[in-house]
Amino acid sequence: MEIKIRLGRTPSALVLAALILSWSAASALAQDASVVYLEGEPELRTTQGSTEWLDFGTSLRAGESVVTGRNDFVELAYGDASTIEVQPDTVFTVREVERGGERRTVMSNSAGAVKYRFNRLTGRNEPDIGTSSVVAGVRGTEVAVYAGGEGSSLFVVESGEVEVTSAGRTVSLTQDEAVEVPAGGPPGEKYSVIGRELNHADWNANRLDAFLDDPLAGLEGVADRLEEYAVDAAEWYQNYLDAKEVSDAAFAQIGEIEDNEERQEYREETWQPLAEQTGNAVLNYRYHALSALSLRRHALGSMYMEMKTRNILSPTEEYAEFQDRFAEIVDAFDSQADQYLEDTDI
Repeated sequence: MEIKIRLGRTPSALVLAALILSWSAASALAQDASVVYLEGEPELRTTQGSTEWLDFGTSLRAGESVVTGRNDFVELAYGDASTIEVQPDTVFTVREVERGGERRTVMSNSAGAVKYRFNRLTGRNEPDIGTSSVVAGVRGTEVAVYAGGEGSSLFVVESGEVEVTSAGRTVSLTQDEAVEVPAGGPPGEKYSVIGRELNHADWNANRLDAFLDDPLAGLEGVADRLEEYAVDAAEWYQNYLDAKEVSDAAFAQIGEIEDNEERQEYREETWQPLAEQTGNAVLNYRYHALSALSLRRHALGSMYMEMKTRNILSPTEEYAEFQDRFAEIVDAFDSQADQYLEDTDI
C-alpha cells in the first residue's frame, strides 16, 4: 500500500508568524541547544526541509531536528550546565508552543531515546519534554524518554520530578520511578526501576510484540491521538483567522491616524499585541499539525511495516482488516491535519 500525503498551503500565515516572531524578544528559544559532542554522521533537518551534516557547535533552533543512525550519538549543551543526549536511531526535535499567554519550548523524540539532565534554570522556564504522543513537565530533572515504534512512551526518572499527563490523567514521578504511556491513552501505574536494566532496544521490541498481539487495538490508540491533534489544529487555525481579522483592521486604522506620536502609541499598545496574538495562533496550530505528522510518520508507519513484513508470504485475515483500518486512518489524516502542513514539513 502506498501512503499518500496531500500538502496544505498556508504561506501567508507562516510569513505573518515569522514577522511577528522577529518583532518579539520572546520569539527566540529561552536558550539554544548546541552540539558539544558527536559520534558517527548524525544529520540536522532544518526548518526549510533540507538535511545537513551535524557539526560541533551547531545550534538547534525551534523547528529543527537531530536525526541519528545506528552508529550515531549526539550530546547537546542547553544553558549553563544542562545536557541532552540523543541516542542512536533517534529523531529529536525542538518546537515552540504558546500556553496560557507564555511561549514554551517543547523537546521531543518521535523515535528512539533521549536522556536529559536539567539543572534548575534560574529565572527561566524549563522546557517540556516527551514524544510525538505525550509531553511532560520537568523540574531539575535527570530523565530518559523512550519513544515506542507503535506510539507508546516511557519516562524513566533518575532524579528530580516529572509530571506526565495524557488522556486526562497525571502521574508524578520522582527518583528511580518510571511510567509507560500508550498512544492515545492515560499513563499506566508508575513503578520502581531499582534493580532493573532498561534500554530502548529491548523495551521497544517488547512494545512491538505487544502491538502484534492485537494490532487493531494498537491502531486505535494512534488514531485517537491523531484525531486529538487534528481537532486542536483546527481550533487554533480558526483562532488565527479570527485574530488576523482583528489585527488587520487595527493595522488599517494606523494609516488613519495623522499625529505621529498618537500613531506610534496605537501601533505599540493596540496593534502589536493583536499581531502577536495572531502569530501565537499560527505557532499553536502548526505545533499540533507537526506533532500529528511525527506520530503518523514514525508510529503509524512503523506499525504498517511491522505488519507488512510478517504478512508478505501468507497474508492473514487480520492483516486485511489492519490494512483497511490503516487506510481509513491515513485518509482521515489527509483530510483533517495535512492542510496545515507545508512542502518543507514532509
